[in-house]
Amino acid sequence: MSNETTSLSFPLTLVFHSDWGVSTGTGVVGGVDSVIETDTAGQPVVRGTVLTGVVRAQARQAAAALDDGPSGPWNSFADQLFGPAPDDTREAAARPRHSHVIFSDACVPVGQRVPVHEVISLSIDEQTGTARENFLRVFERAGGCQLQGTVTLVDVDAQGHALRWTEAQRDAARLLLSLAGLLVRGIGSNRSDGDGVCDVLIGQAAPPSQGSGPEQPNLADAATHKQEVRRWCAQALDSLEPTATAGDIQLEPSVPTPAAPWDSPEVPRPGQGGVAPARVPAGDGAGSASQWCTTTLRIDLLTPLVSYEVPFSNEVRSLDFLRGTVVLPWVHQLLRRALPDDPVVRDAVVSGRLLVSDALPVVQGCRGLPTPLVLTRPKADQPGQWWLEVSNRLLAAPPPEVQSPMRSGFVFPGVAMPGQQEAQPGQAQPGDQTQQAQPVSGAWGVPALTGRQGTAHSAQTGATKDGSLFLVRALPAGMRLEATVTLSKDLAERPGVRQLLTRMAGAGRSVEARLGLRRLSGAYGQTRCCFTPLVEVTAPQVQAGTTTLWFTADVLARSAALGPGGSLTDLLGAFRRAGAALRLAEGEADRYRAGIRHRRVDTWSPASSQPRATRMAVQAGSVLRVEVPPEATTALTRLALTGVGSLTAQGFGRFVVGHPLLEQEAFNLRTLRRHDFIHTAQEAQS
Repeated sequence: MSNETTSLSFPLTLVFHSDWGVSTGTGVVGGVDSVIETDTAGQPVVRGTVLTGVVRAQARQAAAALDDGPSGPWNSFADQLFGPAPDDTREAAARPRHSHVIFSDACVPVGQRVPVHEVISLSIDEQTGTARENFLRVFERAGGCQLQGTVTLVDVDAQGHALRWTEAQRDAARLLLSLAGLLVRGIGSNRSDGDGVCDVLIGQAAPPSQGSGPEQPNLADAATHKQEVRRWCAQALDSLEPTATAGDIQLEPSVPTPAAPWDSPEVPRPGQGGVAPARVPAGDGAGSASQWCTTTLRIDLLTPLVSYEVPFSNEVRSLDFLRGTVVLPWVHQLLRRALPDDPVVRDAVVSGRLLVSDALPVVQGCRGLPTPLVLTRPKADQPGQWWLEVSNRLLAAPPPEVQSPMRSGFVFPGVAMPGQQEAQPGQAQPGDQTQQAQPVSGAWGVPALTGRQGTAHSAQTGATKDGSLFLVRALPAGMRLEATVTLSKDLAERPGVRQLLTRMAGAGRSVEARLGLRRLSGAYGQTRCCFTPLVEVTAPQVQAGTTTLWFTADVLARSAALGPGGSLTDLLGAFRRAGAALRLAEGEADRYRAGIRHRRVDTWSPASSQPRATRMAVQAGSVLRVEVPPEATTALTRLALTGVGSLTAQGFGRFVVGHPLLEQEAFNLRTLRRHDFIHTAQEAQS
């Protein structure tokens, strides 16, 4: 039985019978020492990572009981279902590479409220029996309540291959998860004091609440719900007996293998009939603009998203954008699953037919661009100043006041924030003594990453392991990202491709996807994606003369010896190899001709569960002022569409030619705050 007729999600009900709390590890200065985790609505929540940990520990106990020992099919099934354990000492080849089950956050049902109160705690001296000095603690607790979530079986493996669960495999997973949930006795901190007593009920939908009001949810039906889960488990266990009949529940404790349609025939070669590969030389070239179609991929974050960056100590860091390296596999898999037998779709990436840019933040419908590295601002702002006075050092002389280079964040040209019309620079404002001549040309800001602390617990004692505290940085929920997806015309005209993208065009036709690092944890990486209508590219022709190149993505430019590069010579060499021989424009001695910085590029391979090789790249935001000869205009027009250097299909090497913002000597930018990047809480959770 295929996934079309077998549901891969199980309802999860978490019933707390006592006060409870899953702490954030932080408090309120001068008040509460420890506050509990809450969702965007301010309600207490149990994160999916917490549920995964407690159910995983009990699933191994249940599997050992079903196998009557530490080894057997159910033990192997538990390993495959939850992935490798932190203390797994087996060789990498013998360990499962990833989990096949995802726990969502357990949240308060809509329309109900859970009271939160403060509890005072102190420490008793063992010798005197009295309270110890300086050991008074105040922490938050939530009252008894009922939370709801889901448990989902993964339908795609690490390589993106479809997994088709049979009904017997699904029921085996439900049995193991249900038994593990019934074995859980408590969640959260202070369990030794009686807090966190709960039931985790998986597989059976909770009956409608009969509570008297939203402030007092009724828990009287929890016992009946628990009995229904036990009754189904008993029926499933009866099917394992030798006397089981054909009408009993069928159980198959194994995860599915990847579906066969990925083994497609080879793409036809030129001269053999069919469609020839697009003429895109590897790395440094592209076809003409008339051979391409483009669409915009919109990504709304429903939960925080971790965009892989090199970890630092116990901190899991994140970029402030999503690399095309992450977006490209998802787009390609989307096409592959819809058209599994099309060889052109299969090889769309390696043949140069499918390109994806980095997904960048969006504010007020405008996609941000990495801050040009030729901009400076005064080191000290004036009192009450809400805008930035920016100097473009490509054209402007050094200002008299001390300047600070702008090296981070995103510029949003032309963005008019609400209320900006009433507060334009150059207009008098109550209590504001500053006056400026230039109008606001856009906005500038850096997305504020959210941080969550976590700890690892011992499976033997249930207590926190020493030295296991870690911090996860992520792009916040409610943020919107956009990427450009470029398809060759022959790929766009393949039967089913345009129809698929058209079905997903518009906010009401979006699909949910899990992107980024830690996406299988249930607490990160859940997004909603949709496309704009597919249109043919009409790129304006680049004119000969002096212009600017503003790189909106990192550039991988090899050296003359084909090794790691990134110098100005290497960058110009990449253009020369692609047919656009450029040279730096001459200028005055106190003006910049280029602004270039470098950074290391690290990405994560989900297939091998390890980081890929580190590369050195020209950083996004670098700017060149160049002379374009007439013979290079056509090639530069092509490269402006698909990028320059290596790995352009993954979004590297993108740039903008002659952006109007860089033609101004000085301009003002409004400073963005965190809430400017965040859409409504309803959008993030809907």
